[in-house]
Amino acid sequence: MKKINIWDEQYKKLGFNAQRLYPNEELLRFLGVNFFHINKSQRRKIKILEIGCGSGANLWMIAKEEFDTYGFDISKKGINLCKKMLDKWKVKADIKVGNMLNLPYKDNYFDAVVDIVSMQHITFSEHLKVYSEVRRVLKPGGFFFSYHLGNKSFSYKHGGGRLIDKFTIDNVSNSKAPLANNGITCFPTAKAIEQILEKMKFRNISIENVIKTYNNGSIKIHYLVIKAQK
Repeated sequence: MKKINIWDEQYKKLGFNAQRLYPNEELLRFLGVNFFHINKSQRRKIKILEIGCGSGANLWMIAKEEFDTYGFDISKKGINLCKKMLDKWKVKADIKVGNMLNLPYKDNYFDAVVDIVSMQHITFSEHLKVYSEVRRVLKPGGFFFSYHLGNKSFSYKHGGGRLIDKFTIDNVSNSKAPLANNGITCFPTAKAIEQILEKMKFRNISIENVIKTYNNGSIKIHYLVIKAQK
């Protein structure tokens, strides 16, 4: 799981600059396709949880769109910033500090669970446990969405660090690589993710690829856009 000292120290040092301030574009597409057609008067019945919500860059938008919004993160400092972010946008969400390996929510509770670059900071072997927890708290037919680093990333191939398992590095130690010094970082293949989602009996699994480039295209970072239903 994320090391609290790394994330708390980043939030302590950088504040809101430790993360982006506005929501992930692929998350907006996911919510648009699956939920934005619902009249705002009915959205309070739709429960959406973000695991690894950090300082609230995605959470404020979910709350602003009038869904019943929940956030969860391992960093207490991140959660404190998230409270300030929600206040700034004059919205509310139920937010908690904790470990995503053990979600403190009832079975069959959420209509959607979303992850934006948070699960990539646990080992690949721990993904199975988190997927199990996600499936447990989702309602039948509920959606899971994840925006996750992939194995075609420069930081996986040239990031340095020590391999913990086939897809996980203890730390991207190459200072020239994107995502350096964030501790445990996992870069799975789409096939590997698909296999464990199937093992957990998710259905309607879809995994697309996004490539972002840096330094005039010389450095590539690969993301997996993962969607599934319980």
